[in-house]
Amino acid sequence: MVGDGKKGVRRDMARAVRRLNILEYFILTAAAAMSLGGGALVALLLDELTGAPFRISWFISSLLLFSVPGFFVFRRESRRDPSRTAGHPQDQTDG
Repeated sequence: MVGDGKKGVRRDMARAVRRLNILEYFILTAAAAMSLGGGALVALLLDELTGAPFRISWFISSLLLFSVPGFFVFRRESRRDPSRTAGHPQDQTDG
């Protein structure tokens, strides 16, 4: 009987993890789309103000708008929980 309870909890946890992974990919896709849109806007302004080539400006500004905030979030998360970068014993499942 105890084994059935553990199976149910594991099944529910696996479902929650799958849903969170889907949400994570959705947020990542939305961030990439917003960085592309913002990069296009920055490139358009640079093209009008300085005559800089649109495509190169779009590429560089989109890359910066996506990677710079991502770097700061990654750095903040690694400082908050250093056990996530190293293998933590609780992260391993009992097989």
